[in-house]
Amino acid sequence: MNQAPLMIQHSCRIPVRLADCFALYTRLKANEYIHSDAVIAPITNIEMIQGKSFNEVGDIQRITFKGGAIIDEEVLAFVPNRQFVYKGTGFSQPLLNWLDHAKGSFEFEKDGDGTLVTWRYLFYLKTGLGHTPKRIVFKALVVDLIWHRMMTKTLVNLTQIITLRAMQTGKKS
Repeated sequence: MNQAPLMIQHSCRIPVRLADCFALYTRLKANEYIHSDAVIAPITNIEMIQGKSFNEVGDIQRITFKGGAIIDEEVLAFVPNRQFVYKGTGFSQPLLNWLDHAKGSFEFEKDGDGTLVTWRYLFYLKTGLGHTPKRIVFKALVVDLIWHRMMTKTLVNLTQIITLRAMQTGKKS
């Protein structure tokens, strides 16, 4: 029996017009804004496996982290000025190897003269022996503790970077 995925989401308001915010976001590489610290290893390499920009459905990138962990991400949906959806597979880190896959999305919505950005992540755990206890541990440690902190800090980084780049190009609001 498949269980519902574990979900976490966070939102932030970026004081940049929707179209400019989305365009600036899609030009960023994950290693420019993803938060890393003593628990979350920094990204050491991003390699395109399929496609050229990671902005089109079917594009696949491989992200390598310090220590050798790897995640492959595939673009599932790309709706300009609205949504970017991707699927992660091949997680090799402890606890994350319990995942079958994950789906992430960044959703963009006009918010006055700025943009509301919501980052949603769905974790689909592998089924099998010990699934229920693994789900409880995964939710407590990965989702509620590690991912919550990482998402919060990453969205602060994203807000600062997009706001600064918009100011540099004269596209704030």
